[in-house]
Amino acid sequence: MTQRESFIKLMRCESADCLPVFALEPTERYTIENWRAQGLPAAVSPEEYLGMGSLHMLPVFFYPYPKFETKILDEDETYRVEIDPMGATVKRRKDYPAMYYGYIDYPIKSAADWHEYKKRFIVAEYRYGDDPDGMAEDASESENPVSLMIYPFFMRLGLYGLGLERFLTAFYEEPELIHEMFDYWSSFTAELIEPVLKKVTPDVVTLMEDLAFKTGPHISPGIYKEFWLPYQNRVVSLLEKYGVENICLHSAGDFSALLPAMMDNGINMIWPLDRNSNMDPVEIRRKFGKSLRMAGGVGKSALLAGKAAIDEELRRLAPLIAEGGFFPALDDIVPPETPFANYVYFIEQLKSIRP
Repeated sequence: MTQRESFIKLMRCESADCLPVFALEPTERYTIENWRAQGLPAAVSPEEYLGMGSLHMLPVFFYPYPKFETKILDEDETYRVEIDPMGATVKRRKDYPAMYYGYIDYPIKSAADWHEYKKRFIVAEYRYGDDPDGMAEDASESENPVSLMIYPFFMRLGLYGLGLERFLTAFYEEPELIHEMFDYWSSFTAELIEPVLKKVTPDVVTLMEDLAFKTGPHISPGIYKEFWLPYQNRVVSLLEKYGVENICLHSAGDFSALLPAMMDNGINMIWPLDRNSNMDPVEIRRKFGKSLRMAGGVGKSALLAGKAAIDEELRRLAPLIAEGGFFPALDDIVPPETPFANYVYFIEQLKSIRP
């Protein structure tokens, strides 16, 4: 059974002879460099070396065009300040570049800035990769789950465009601007993805958000219903129209307070289930049932601790795996200090599970 076949069956709560085994987050360059010194061969990715699957990503480009020049503005031994692809000025740790350690400047400071910014988001042929005509054939031949990743979605659009503080206060101080941004973004997204959906039915479509922090969501259920749902539902309805079975919300943090409204409005899958934020898949299944599909939920602390902790995590999740509608994966980016031997053991254990 291929990774794709097992993914489809498990999400339908049907029997499968293996688990899908792939990372829900990319592996940091610095982590891979550390692993090279611990046994990962040169010029081979962890996925290739360990025989893992991956998501077959449909090549749809949501980033600004013309592109912002992603240049380094300043750096020292620990940090680098640079312009990111969304036009924000960010500070990153050199040893953990996927994590932002402070926003310094943002491209949207006024409604006029937004009107200029949105000109970089126009639907055009260049947004469909180098071979748009071959997209459907490539997807049909894939042995991995076919995925459409909508990145960024609303939270990330506001975060990258306005900065977190101004974005969150704008729901109260500049609601018209947020409605205008979300309205435009949902129209742009729908127009961009519909030609793809006419050719390919993805196995999963992921709305890339980061709606929460460790102890709760950045927004209230009321804000979610007022600002998200009128525009998110435009996209979700389109996905449902074209038969997408798994409409997934990606977010770190504890966004469980938003789940009832999400589920009432077409979101039927979540990942990666941040265990550090008490997003426990066992507890979520108890509260919300099998209609909410899940992936992730293995705390990265277990990989740092070693084999016994990994075994305990997988034992705890075994009944959930058997129920279906869930497969285990790491709940975040692999920390650079993770021993390669522990990661190898984790992947081998996943590959040995028969749901």
